Formats: sequence, structure tokens, C-alpha cells
Amino acid sequence: MKFGKTIETSAKELPEDWQPYIIQYKLLKKSIKQIVRELDSTFKTLNLPSPAVLDPEVISLDETLSDIGNTDDMPSSLADSTSDYGSKPKSGLDSMSVLESSLPDKVVSVPEEIAYNIEKDSDGVVHPVITVRIRKPVASAQCDQILELPDVAGLPERTAIILPSGHSSTVSSSSRAPEAVNPAGVSSDIQIRTEVMDDAEETQVTVRLQTDQMFFDQLVRYIERTHAFEQTYTKQYNSNVSALGDELTTVTSPYKHDFEVWREIFRLYIDADVWEHSEGDFRPTNSAKEGQDRFSKFMRHIENIGLTTKFRDPLSGKLLVGFYKLNSELTYLKMLQEMNELAMRKILKKHDKRTQLVSKTQFPRIITIDTSTLTKALIFTIHTELVGIVPQIDDYLCPMCLNIAWRPLRLDCAHVFCSRCVVKASKRCMFDCPVCRAKNAIYNAGVSNIDKALLNFLKLYFPKEVKEKQRDIQQEISHEETSAIVAAHARERPCTIM
Repeated sequence: MKFGKTIETSAKELPEDWQPYIIQYKLLKKSIKQIVRELDSTFKTLNLPSPAVLDPEVISLDETLSDIGNTDDMPSSLADSTSDYGSKPKSGLDSMSVLESSLPDKVVSVPEEIAYNIEKDSDGVVHPVITVRIRKPVASAQCDQILELPDVAGLPERTAIILPSGHSSTVSSSSRAPEAVNPAGVSSDIQIRTEVMDDAEETQVTVRLQTDQMFFDQLVRYIERTHAFEQTYTKQYNSNVSALGDELTTVTSPYKHDFEVWREIFRLYIDADVWEHSEGDFRPTNSAKEGQDRFSKFMRHIENIGLTTKFRDPLSGKLLVGFYKLNSELTYLKMLQEMNELAMRKILKKHDKRTQLVSKTQFPRIITIDTSTLTKALIFTIHTELVGIVPQIDDYLCPMCLNIAWRPLRLDCAHVFCSRCVVKASKRCMFDCPVCRAKNAIYNAGVSNIDKALLNFLKLYFPKEVKEKQRDIQQEISHEETSAIVAAHARERPCTIM
């Protein structure tokens, strides 16, 4: 399936009011034909071969065209859209013969370099520029005149123009390709500068294609419009999260029945790694498809184990629907960004394939589509303002016994352990902190190190876990006392057989 058709099909998965913010790949693709026509007509006017028929090796740039056609790293929703892009085009003509046949009679000159750069002026307007450098013997130079022109937009220096034989001597601030040669009716800005050396004449031709300019202007407008939509949507999204968090606070009070249900729901949500969030550290986020699949699996799981039926407060059911909606919208945003990022890469590859220019490495330096920063920020908002409302037991475990840190002792190094583990470590002559190796941190710990605020917090939010830990501690103490009594009795009455 062609990529243009694929992206149209994938766009239907987005809400209808989101679809206008997708880059219009098909419209941009049509404009590439006009670029090729203007490129051909302009270079014919200069008696130079168009880059569109040159072999890519003739073009000398920071980045070559060797990677055109690479279709790796595309979103899973568009994974089957690669048939439209193959390898770089191959010319059936020899590059040197094409060059020589395109030059005027008796002129032996071959472009030494055809460079393509995309510049951005102070107003933020993107200017694609083609620069051709030609070197030829002085004796073969065919020039009628040298004219000095005033400053031209985009070039800081004054430009000397060398007109080939047969051209009119009347020129404006920039030479233009005749409209009769260009069927599209679009003229190019052409600037030529010549420097005569001892044995050769070096000419630099600067060409600004108007259709190429319009192509990039349109692409920039698409991207900037999407950025504006994302900024507006982010404000609304954060507002919705805050409103949902305020309501969620009322139903997740530790004195209410639904508190335990919500804690289990959020624990399963964290374990599902829907957006690759793990204890405050953000690994690279999943793709939209992966996030959607993981969240759907999470929702099916909580329904299968009957958590949604344990709510007593009707508001809890409404808030769960709101939580589902926020994650779905996050999926849509991620999908929109991935579609636009891929559409931009594809259209730049298509542009380079048809024109033999290199915009794929130039344009992203000026403007890019970020598919991770915004979604990471929204994921962080969900975890801090929603999921973080309900404390999880994993955040309050003792590093030694990996159980709730009951009767928590905060050492001088600020690490927290349950008092039972500190006593056992001290008996085994472990006087340093097991986490950071702070000197004598355990040896110096005493009753004054008990964190009373944390103690009350654990009793309030984790009453079941506290009772289980107290029971385990009591059983362990009873077992140790029994073992001590048996050992003492054995020492008083040694074995008579031995």
C-alpha cells in the first residue's frame, strides 16, 4: 500500500477534530513535480545539467544520498507503508557525458560541486539554496559582461553576475529564468559570481527555486500548526488531570472503602508499564500502538478480577472512566506525533529522490517533530497528580527484609530501616549502613531515630501490612526466645552418651 493511502487510513483512528493537524503528505508530494520542472528549466537557462539527472555521487555535501530509501524506525501503525520508497534513483546516462553535452559549444567546464543548503533567516523563513561551482580554463570563458548588483535577499555580500553569451545585458537585482522556459510560470532567483585565477576561471552560481521555497513553507506551516495545537491541548489536558485528581482525593481517603480498591488498580497500572514509567525514572516511552495495547490489557485484567465491581461510591466508577479517557487521549497524541514525524521523513526522502537534493539531513536541523518530550511530561503529570495520590507499599519497604519498614528508624545518613532489622544487624556486628556504607550509622541508632511522622503515616495508610509485620516480628521473637531456652537447657544437661 502506498504511504499516502496508509497515512489516510491510519488518520481515521484519531478523533475527527484531530485529523486536520496531520501533515498533508499527498499535497506536498504533488508539489515535488513542480520543483523538478523548475529545476530543469532553470539549469537549462544556465546551460548546466539539472541535478535531477545527475548521479548522486556528483553532489558533494556533508551528508550524501546513500541513505535515501531507508525505511527503518517507523511507527507500528504505519509499518506496512514502505512500498512507496525504494533505493535512490539511478541514471541511465554517464554523469560526465551528461555534463559535457549540456554545456555551450567550445566551453570545456564541468561543475566541481553542487551543494544544497537550507537556510533560515531572522524572520524564521526557510530558504533552500543550490550552489554550483564551475571551474574552466580562462581561454574558454565566454562572457559578454560583468555586472555589479545590489544586495539580494538572503546573501549578505554584493554579488558579481557573469552572464553567458546570448543572455540579455539588462538584469534586475537578481537574474531570473525566463517564464517561457518554465511551464509552471514560476521564476527562480539566480546569482552568479566569477573569480579569475592564473590558469582557470571559477564561477559560483546560486539558485533559489521558488517552488522549493513554497514546498518548505507549506511543510513548516503544517508543523507549526501542529505545535500550536499541542500547546493548546497540553493546557487543557493538564487542567483535566488536576480536576480528576481533586475528585479522586475525596474517594481515596484511607477512611473510605474504595481506598484499597484504588490502590490495587494503580498498583496494577504501574506494573503494566503502559508508558514505561518506573519509580520516577522515565525510560523511552512506548509507541502509541504498544501503549494502547498495554492499557487495553490492563483494563481487561481489572475487569476480569472484578475490581470494578468492588466500588461502593458511584463517583469512583465515573473517575475510572475519566482515567481511561486521559490515557486514550495520550495514545492519540502519541499517534499524531508519530504520524507527522514519519510523514515528514517520508516526504523529505521523496523530495530528495526526485530532485537529487539533500533536504533529509538539512531540514531537521531547522525544525523537528519531537515525539517524546511532550508525552513524557504528560505521563509524569498522570503519575504525580493521579497515581501518586494513593501511596504504594513498594515505596515504604525496608531494604533489609523487603517488608514494610515498621517502627521505622531513620539513620544519620537518612536511610530508613525497620527497627527489628537494625537490632539484628547490630547483634551481627554490622555497624555501617547497608545501603551507603555510612560509618557507624547503625551502631549510633537508638530510640531517638524513630521517624514518628512516618510511623503514623504507615499506621494510617497500611494498617493491614502493619498488623502482619507486627505478627511476624512477634513470632520471630518467640522463636528466638524458645531457641535460646532450649540451648541453655542443653548446656546444663550435657549428652550422657558422648
